[in-house]
Amino acid sequence: MPFVRVDVPEGLSRETKSRIHKGLHDAIAKSWFKEHIWIAIRDMYAEPGDKTVLLSCGVRPGRGQEAERTKALFDYAHKVMEKEIGTSPDEMICMVHEFDQHMCISGGGQLPALDGGTPELERVLEPA
Repeated sequence: MPFVRVDVPEGLSRETKSRIHKGLHDAIAKSWFKEHIWIAIRDMYAEPGDKTVLLSCGVRPGRGQEAERTKALFDYAHKVMEKEIGTSPDEMICMVHEFDQHMCISGGGQLPALDGGTPELERVLEPA
């Protein structure tokens, strides 16, 4: 059950935010967990022309390859942000933080097991 909070420069259209949401959902499904993905996109103060993106993702430990998964999430998410708002790698930060199973309830109960929903990591393709 990854949950993602992403702050984007203020003023983006709902259509752009919708495409970002879809792209981030896909990025999480490819890097951390295939289902139970929660995403919040928020406007943040930005100077004109600022394309900074702050991405925070909460996950449970125990999947393995955490460093590689974090890098894959950054790479997938950056491709989305670059396409949608022109964000460079230096204008984006991705922080993954872990929480224990007992520290999260969804649907009134415990979260599903990691083994069934954790994807195998694939090489992230460079933009064409």
